[in-house]
Amino acid sequence: MQRPRVPRTLPLIALVLIILGLIANWLVPILTTPQQRANNVLIPAIPFILIFVGILLFYITLIVIAARTFSYRIDPKLYNGVMRVIIAGILLGILGMFQPWTIALYTYGFVLLLVSLLLYILWSHIVPARPNAGS
Repeated sequence: MQRPRVPRTLPLIALVLIILGLIANWLVPILTTPQQRANNVLIPAIPFILIFVGILLFYITLIVIAARTFSYRIDPKLYNGVMRVIIAGILLGILGMFQPWTIALYTYGFVLLLVSLLLYILWSHIVPARPNAGS
C-alpha cells in the first residue's frame, strides 16, 4: 500500500499568509494614523483576514490528508458510530448555548459546538469502506 500524497503548496501558502498577517499586524499601526484606521475599517482588518485565511488553508490541508489517508479504509459501522457521536456533540453544544441558567454551560456549549462542527466537516470528507457484496 502506498502512502497518500500530501499537498505541499497549500500549507506553504498558508504559512506565507500567516507571516504576512503578523507583519501587517505590526506595520498597520506604524504606517497609519488612528483617524485613518477609524475611517477605513479594512486597513485594521487586513492582518486578521490574512491570518484567518492562513489558518483556514491549514485546516483544508488537514482535511485533504485525512480524506486521502482514511477513505475506503474505515468500517461503515465505525464510521456511522463516530458520525452519531459528532452529531450528538453538535446538539449538546446547541443546547448548552441556548440555555438560560448559567454562563458556564454557554461557554462549554460553544466550545463543544465549535469542535463538533470542525470534526463533522473533517469526518464528512472521509468515505467509509464499501461492505463486501458477498456478506
